[in-house]
Amino acid sequence: MTRRIILGIFLLLFLTPSAFPKFKEDEQKYLDDQFKAVLDQMQALGNQVASLNGQLAELKQNQGQLQAAVIRQQRQLQELDEMLSSLRIGNEEGFSKLRTAIADLRAQTDSALSKMTGQPAAPPGTPGEVATIARPATPPRQTSQGYITSVEGANVMIDMGSAQGIQTGSRLAVYKATDTTTRVGVIEVTQVIDTGNARARIVTMNSHVKPEFSDVVRVE
Repeated sequence: MTRRIILGIFLLLFLTPSAFPKFKEDEQKYLDDQFKAVLDQMQALGNQVASLNGQLAELKQNQGQLQAAVIRQQRQLQELDEMLSSLRIGNEEGFSKLRTAIADLRAQTDSALSKMTGQPAAPPGTPGEVATIARPATPPRQTSQGYITSVEGANVMIDMGSAQGIQTGSRLAVYKATDTTTRVGVIEVTQVIDTGNARARIVTMNSHVKPEFSDVVRVE
């Protein structure tokens, strides 16, 4: 009995070392496979990050170009508005051309902003609007008539001043540029800036009507 036990222990000691290397080899192969799979995943993630960085750089470049274009157009708009405020429009043909140029420039600016922000651009005005302004109905322009050159909330700027007898407190009727025969509101002068410019506040305005650049004003 004792001899059998000793023989069994001897066989166990003899066989165990031969199985141990095989066990270690299988375990090492499993770890190598897992490590290789992790490396492959890291490589794929690195490629995705590189691609995303390239797209981000391209977007930043496009955004910079759009911002530069918008700034240039806004400066041009400001220059045109300042020109209109300082000049007296002598004839309707010249006024129509200037207003058309400003409208086109604003449309380009809205389009550029739409591309940059992803928001839809405001719908453009009707094609016949400028043509209607070019030759308004009666009466022709007189010394007591002017135009709104800018809108500042509840206040407006007009191209009339002390040279036309405008004083603080003077009231003027407002007519839409597309219909110079129907009064749509009243403004009151609050400040005479110079001989050809004044600031006024909106006293009354018809429902759903807002004062706009190029609307006609006449002394009541």
